[in-house]
Amino acid sequence: MILMLAALVVVLGVPAALTWQGQRRRGSGRGVAAVAAVFFPVAWTVWYVADERPYGVS
Repeated sequence: MILMLAALVVVLGVPAALTWQGQRRRGSGRGVAAVAAVFFPVAWTVWYVADERPYGVS
């Protein structure tokens, strides 16, 4: 259980932290950076999963 929680924190936390850092470096305020840190990784993951072709389809 603890290992799964740690893996979830890493999987969700790393993209959020990188997005936060990038937005802050571009001069965005903390609020904008926080919103971007939450929504960008989620939106990108949903887009990636929905866009992927099924295995074996050319």
